[in-house]
Amino acid sequence: MNFTQEDKTEYIETNSHCVLAKRLGISMLTLDTFADDQGWKEEHRIYWHDKSIEILKQELVNGNISAVKEMLKVTGSARPVGRPRKLEVERETAIAKRIQEEYAADVRRMKLVDSKSV
Repeated sequence: MNFTQEDKTEYIETNSHCVLAKRLGISMLTLDTFADDQGWKEEHRIYWHDKSIEILKQELVNGNISAVKEMLKVTGSARPVGRPRKLEVERETAIAKRIQEEYAADVRRMKLVDSKSV
């Protein structure tokens, strides 16, 4: 298959690969397989991810609260709403237990030191 640089650019930037396949006179499966082999699919994904982030950033500048929430999700800064996951609860419980045990051990050591000094 002979694809031009323009075909590659169109594949990456298009909303519909169906139109491109029709224009090239090939099936969607052929186009999809070729694009996957050439790495165009990944470029297409990255291109549209970048475009959506660009639009989100513009909406952030405009003060759109929904855009703020979405950007926090994208960057991994958003804290999930609702009940914490079981793993998170178990982790917090284990940390609290370890702190309590260390505190109790410190108190026992301080009592030993205090009883020896009397």
